This record gives sequence, C-alpha cells and structure tokens, in this order.
Amino acid sequence: MPDLAVPGEVVSKAEMDFFMKNGFFVKKGLLDPLKLAPALDQIWAHLLERVPVLEGSGWELSREDSATWMNPQWAPMPPHPTSGPYQGRQPIEHMGRIVKLHDVGDADYLLDLLPNDQSVRAVAEVLLGEDLRPSVRMRGVYAVFPTKDPADPSGKRRLSGASLGPHTDQVCQQLNAAAYLDDVSPRSGGFTVYPGSHKRMFQAHEYESNWSPLPSYHDVMNKVVEDIEPYELVAEKGSVIFWHGRTVHSAGIHTGSSIRWALFADFTHNREVMSDEEHRDLGQFEWFKDAKLFRDDWPVSVDDMWRNWSLRKGRKVEKYTDPKR
Repeated sequence: MPDLAVPGEVVSKAEMDFFMKNGFFVKKGLLDPLKLAPALDQIWAHLLERVPVLEGSGWELSREDSATWMNPQWAPMPPHPTSGPYQGRQPIEHMGRIVKLHDVGDADYLLDLLPNDQSVRAVAEVLLGEDLRPSVRMRGVYAVFPTKDPADPSGKRRLSGASLGPHTDQVCQQLNAAAYLDDVSPRSGGFTVYPGSHKRMFQAHEYESNWSPLPSYHDVMNKVVEDIEPYELVAEKGSVIFWHGRTVHSAGIHTGSSIRWALFADFTHNREVMSDEEHRDLGQFEWFKDAKLFRDDWPVSVDDMWRNWSLRKGRKVEKYTDPKR
C-alpha cells in the first residue's frame, strides 16, 4: 500500500481514489499505542485461559516461547449451536491454524481500541457517512498460527498455510475494518485482498448492501479469482485496513513463524435493521457481527456504486478533517 496520507487530513483525496479503484486502503499506525499493548496482553491471557488444548498431546502454548506457536494442538471443536443466542457459530473457534475469539467482540477495551476510537471512526465517517450505527460489538480477534505438515515420503515439507480462501462476507456489507495488533511481515497470514473485485461483486448482488447474490454470483467470484492477483497487506502493528464490503478477501498465506493477530469490525449506515428472528428466518443470523440486514435497501445501481457513500459527495475532505465528537 503506497503512503497516500496527507498531514492534517483524515482521508486524503488520493486515499479516496485508491479506495474507490481498489476497494481498500491502509491507514498506518492509526490505533492508539497506549491502548494497543494492554489490549494484546488481555487477549493473550484470554486465549491461554479459554481455548482448550488437545488432551494428551503434551503441547502447551506459551507467549514467551515462539517455538510453541507452530502447529497448535487444540481440542476438537464442539458442533456449532443450531439454536439459541450463539446459533451457527461457537463463541470461540479453534480449527488448526485459525483461532477466532468471537466472545470478546463486545469487550469495552476492544470496542474502544477499534470501532469507537475517534481516529478510526473519523475515517469511517469520511468514507461512508457521519450517521453510522453505534458500534456495540465486533466480530472479535482472529489469530492465524504458523503451521507445517510433517515431511512426506519424498522428504519434502508441505506448507499447510500455503493456500487462500477467497470469499466475501454475508449479512450487510458496507465498510469493514481489520486492525493489526502486532507487526505483520510478508507471508505471515496478512489480510489478503483482490484489488478491484468490489466493483464486480457489487454488480453480482440485487441490493447495494444486503447479502443478495444473483445467480451469476459464483461465476463472477470464479472470474475474480482467475483474473485478479491477490495482495497480502503487510503493515506494522496499529495499522487499520478499511475495505468495501464486497471486496473479495482471505486470510493470507502463512509460511512464517509468527502469529498474525487481527481485530475485525463492521460499519454501516444508521438505518432500520431486521430483527434477530427475521435474520434466522432468512438463514442469515450471525450474532458475532455488528452488521445487520437493512429492512429496506436500495437496488444496485449499474451507473454509480457510490451514490450513498459520503466520499461520493464531491469527495471534499476538508469538512471532515476536524470531526466534532
């Protein structure tokens, strides 16, 4: 990501143009460093306390010993609940190299770190609009651990993290944010995007924001993966990636030895949304996301995908450079 920031501007015109063309951009060092280190301390403590280890494996995770980060041995995942407040997704997911701490998504210290941080929210308001839904929870903390498969009969080692899983998210897709809680170096599981894919995937839906795939959706997705070179976003801790909700993305290829720590949040317009029961009836109940289906949504415009975004209104930055709180 080129450095397109301009001192004194929350979002520069160059950053806006980059976002509109590519579907994402990175704000380096945006998180408050005074909040960042204590937050990661609490996350580590929570993971060590709550994520179960495979009984009899002899493996024990240690923050101080990076050798223990390779090939984590988690206990088997229980089935996802089919009803109740956690329908469809366990509060904590531990599946090989991926750990998703959804249960801390409503913790005040994390809400203050990302979606309710003044600097972060100011960027979201410039891009999407000033009237955003209050952020009361996030998806949570997603950790990608380093993994390597045992040597095969030929003596070669296969890298189990050397693959991508391109996708877009369901429910409401407007503006999303991923914050790095530690430095992310190349090939270390960094958030990976398919630049420009948001334009194609936007047209593959019936409505602007709500999950509403057309019959062409899967063909369009396949063409995106075939035609567009994915980019792994490498950045230092405290950096925040903002991406359009229709942008195809994936956890990155991980052939390194570190843990990729990222915090995920969603921003949407402050409009009336469907109830939890209505989401269940539609098969789109995702309790861990703060992005609910709008009760009324605009049909996709063939001519202007930015007609309801703040950045579309003349792309004037000056009115947002000193947001009032």
